[in-house]
Amino acid sequence: MQLQYALQMIPLAQVVRDVCRLFPALNIKGIFMKLNSFLSSMGLALVGTAVASASAFAAEPLNNLYVGGGLSFNSATGLGAKIDSADGKQGLGSSSTADQRSNNPNLHLGYQLNPNFAIEGSYDRVGKMNVNSSITTPSPDTATGAWKANGVGLSVVGKLPIDTQWSVFGRLGVEQWRTSLNLASNSGGATNVGFTSTTTGLLAGAGAAYALSQRVDATAEFVHYDRVGSNRTTGQIGLNAVHVGLNYHFM
Repeated sequence: MQLQYALQMIPLAQVVRDVCRLFPALNIKGIFMKLNSFLSSMGLALVGTAVASASAFAAEPLNNLYVGGGLSFNSATGLGAKIDSADGKQGLGSSSTADQRSNNPNLHLGYQLNPNFAIEGSYDRVGKMNVNSSITTPSPDTATGAWKANGVGLSVVGKLPIDTQWSVFGRLGVEQWRTSLNLASNSGGATNVGFTSTTTGLLAGAGAAYALSQRVDATAEFVHYDRVGSNRTTGQIGLNAVHVGLNYHFM
């Protein structure tokens, strides 16, 4: 079953439209195509299973919504080398060091299709990584600046209860990233780099949840994102993140 068709069969469609209004930069058509293609290529039947059992939840659609937020501990290993590779494609020889860790908030809106499956839209902020570059060509210089990334994502979440309070979950999806790289000379030289990029890549994660009450869960998970940034302009990395936070269920 096509993912786009499945979304039309359940009240989630309105939720998705609301997420698009909140995040106008989200290329929802492209994200759906990538997510549908990815799930199909992996031979997964998550969407079909969720739609088949969604009728029991459809009578009270608002009760199936949940919102959440928390902190992301992000790791961008090797960012300096990726920036140098992108600089080289622009005719700039550089040797760069960059921050590799940041801590920033994240937000998400979810719709529980059934007790075991949900779909989530998310806003993920990596924030600013400081960059220091030694320029060798076309003329020697030193430069400082920042690499920044923020993303919006869509993922399918599968949940497996362990007991009345603990559960484990996994997610598969796609994320659209807006990334920027800005460098300026420290000594009045000619170096002046300013690039932005928009890329879409896959995400995968796993974690655990603990029910603090009937409405509130505490969660912790590890997520890997690929294709964050452009390998021709801003530098492209695979990003690892640990998310900790809370979910509130409208039940």
